[in-house]
Amino acid sequence: MRKISEYKFGMLGILAAIMVTGCVKDNSQELKEQEMKLLQQYLETNNITVEPTASGLYYIPIKEGTGISPDEGTWIEIQYTGELIDGTVFSTSIEETAEMNDIHDEGYLYGPSRLQLGNIGLAGLNEGIQLMKVGGKAKFILPSDLGMGGFASGLVPAYSTLIYTIELLEAFDDPEKHEQEKIWAYLKEGAFENVDSTESGLYYIQETAGIGELFVDGDNVTVWYTGKFLDGRVFDSNLTEEAFSFSVPGSYIIEGWQEGIKLMRDQEKGILIIPYHLGYGAEGCYDEYGRVVVPPYMTLVYEMEAELTP
Repeated sequence: MRKISEYKFGMLGILAAIMVTGCVKDNSQELKEQEMKLLQQYLETNNITVEPTASGLYYIPIKEGTGISPDEGTWIEIQYTGELIDGTVFSTSIEETAEMNDIHDEGYLYGPSRLQLGNIGLAGLNEGIQLMKVGGKAKFILPSDLGMGGFASGLVPAYSTLIYTIELLEAFDDPEKHEQEKIWAYLKEGAFENVDSTESGLYYIQETAGIGELFVDGDNVTVWYTGKFLDGRVFDSNLTEEAFSFSVPGSYIIEGWQEGIKLMRDQEKGILIIPYHLGYGAEGCYDEYGRVVVPPYMTLVYEMEAELTP
C-alpha cells in the first residue's frame, strides 16, 4: 500500500478558492465597481428578483429539501459546481461536468464532498448552506466579498462574483456514529458470509480461504489491492501497477492494514472494512498538491489478495 502524503489543510476547503495561488491585488475600486455592474446585468438578464441577505448573498432555491437544516459545526456532504458570471465553470465535484467543461483533473476525488460548516473557505457558502435542508438543491450568488475577494486563482480572476449550485446530500453532527451506521448498512446490504470483527472495530470478510497459518510479524507478504469508500468510489489501487510487498506488520501504513493483514493467510482473498480511526483519522489525507485523497472520518474498504513471499 503506497504511503499517501498526509499534508493537511486547516480548513476543509472544497474549492479552488481555498488553495489560492495568485497574488493579492490592490483593493481597486474600479474592479469592484465593474464587478457590481456585471452582477446587476446578470440578475436582470436572468430575471432574478430575490433580495440578498444582509451580507449580500443571493439564495435561489431550486429544490426544497425535507431533511434537517445544518448549523455551523455540522458535517455535510454535497455535490457542487462553481462558475463565473460569464458561465465559465471553474470547479465541480461532478466528474461528467468537469469533463464537459475541460477542467477534468485525474488526481481529483470526484463525488460527494465532505465538509464541516464553518470551515469552508468561502464565507458565502458557510452562510448559504445553512439556509438549506437535506435533500435540497440551491444556487448561491457570492459577490467577491463573500468569495475570494481580491485574490485570483486558476480560472477565477480577482474580484469575481462566484455562482455555486449546491445539492445538500447529508448532514450529521456525530461523524463517528454516522460512519458506524453506514458500515452496518453496508454489511447488511452485502449479506456477506464469513465476517469477522475485532475489538478495535475492524471487519474482515473472507472471500477465498488461504492456506497455512495466519500471517505473523516478520512474514514477508505481497498484496494486490483496491481501496474504495463505502459508496464504491475507488481512491487507490495497485492492480495495474506493481504488487505491494512488505514485512508484517509493515511500516508507514495505516493501523487497519497492520491489524488486518494478520487475519489473512497465504493465497487468501478478502475484504477489510477499516473505520476512520484505523485509517486516515478525523482529518483525512491529501496529496502533495493539496487535493483530497481520503476525506475526514472516512471508512475504507480494501479488496485484497495476499501471498506469502519466500
